[in-house]
Amino acid sequence: MTRPEDALELAREAAARKRSKGDYPPPHAGALEESIAPPDPELIADWAVVAVDPDLVYSTRRAGAPMTGLKRLLMRLLRQYHVELEAQQTRFNIALLSRVRDLERRVSALERADEE
Repeated sequence: MTRPEDALELAREAAARKRSKGDYPPPHAGALEESIAPPDPELIADWAVVAVDPDLVYSTRRAGAPMTGLKRLLMRLLRQYHVELEAQQTRFNIALLSRVRDLERRVSALERADEE
């Protein structure tokens, strides 16, 4: 059975074997692994909060002013529902973000302990 710590190295070795046989193309410059940077934690926290801007509600149709008015009226009539929905989604997003941060801290602590 493969240990999780060894899985990445084994996958790289298998890919190298397949590349040597010609089954895989050679890796290109800027491979995916190096090009992905984790997003800024502050930006993620901003994304977690759901807030709808009513000014962004409009119609793109020609002479769409009546449709825009109808949409804004519906938003106003459904405001209580939307506010509660936004609040629930924001609470979930923030709880999930908190859990992910806790897991990141645990992984970092385990990696430090493994290095020592």
